[in-house]
Amino acid sequence: MAALMDGQSIRAVSREHGIPKTTVQHWGEEMRGMVGRVPTVPTAKKEQIQELLVDLLIAKLESLIALSEHSGDKKWLQSQDASAVAMLLGVSDDKVMRMLEKFEDNGTESKTA
Repeated sequence: MAALMDGQSIRAVSREHGIPKTTVQHWGEEMRGMVGRVPTVPTAKKEQIQELLVDLLIAKLESLIALSEHSGDKKWLQSQDASAVAMLLGVSDDKVMRMLEKFEDNGTESKTA
């Protein structure tokens, strides 16, 4: 569907991804049917959401700082299951990096728009 939304033809999508042409056509019909049903978000709500996301990002970063300080304690670290610590830190880091990427993308779009 992303390829169709990007403007690729049904034939090209079918060929490129090895998907039957009828399936891609069906996706295109579904996509066209959804276009009119997607609700728009009022500007005030978008701004409120943006502010909340910035607040969340700040809180997450502060939490990661506290977590990294705590995980630097050798006694605490040795008492933890290594896979659980790795998962905790990996998931937290990944989420923050994704939020930062979106934040950066949004800032770039605002400047160029």
